[in-house]
Parts: sequence; structure tokens; C-alpha cells
Amino acid sequence: MLDEINDIKKDVLEFIEVKLDLIRLHTAENLSRIFSNVAIIAVTGYLLFLIVLFLSFAAGYFIGTKLNSTELGFLCVAGFYFLLLILFLVYRKHIVERPVIQAVVRLFFPKFEDDGKK
Repeated sequence: MLDEINDIKKDVLEFIEVKLDLIRLHTAENLSRIFSNVAIIAVTGYLLFLIVLFLSFAAGYFIGTKLNSTELGFLCVAGFYFLLLILFLVYRKHIVERPVIQAVVRLFFPKFEDDGKK
């Protein structure tokens, strides 16, 4: 009887240890996914920023030559970005908040994403 209790105790402790290892593994997987996504977003964002910056300079000079005023060209580009800012502020929940929430849910609960597609 005592041997059976010790075996059960040993099995329960082993089960708990395996469960903890599984939790650690899932946590490591999720953290590595998060960090890789952050790195990808950071590099992509930086490169997009440079592209938009140089395209803005080109557009400012191009519009400036058409209007015979470099200042007006850059003012038009700034006005375009101001309109983009207003649109972003109006639609920020649709553009940023909902997709970020959905991405985080998909990241931490991939089973629910697979269930919804079937």
C-alpha cells in the first residue's frame, strides 16, 4: 500500500514537472514570436519611413517646379500629410486598435483561429 502511494506521488510530481515544462515551452514560443514580429515591424517601419521621406522630398521639389515655388511644393506635401493625419485620427480604431487586438489574440490563442476557419 505504501509503495502504491509513493508511486502515485512520484507520478503526480512527474506530471506537474512535465506540465511546467510545457508551459515554459509555450511561453518561449510566444515570446520568440513576439520579438521576431517586433523586429520585423521595426525594420520594415524604418525602411518605409526612409522611402516616404525621400519620396516626400521628390514630390515637394516636383510640385515646386510645377508651381514655380519650392516653398509651395513643400507646403502642398505638408498639407497632404496633414490630411492623412486627420484621416488617421478619425479612423484610428479601425486602422490600429482592432487589428492589433486581433493579432494579439491570434498570437496567444492560435487554436481559436484554426477553429473559426473550419
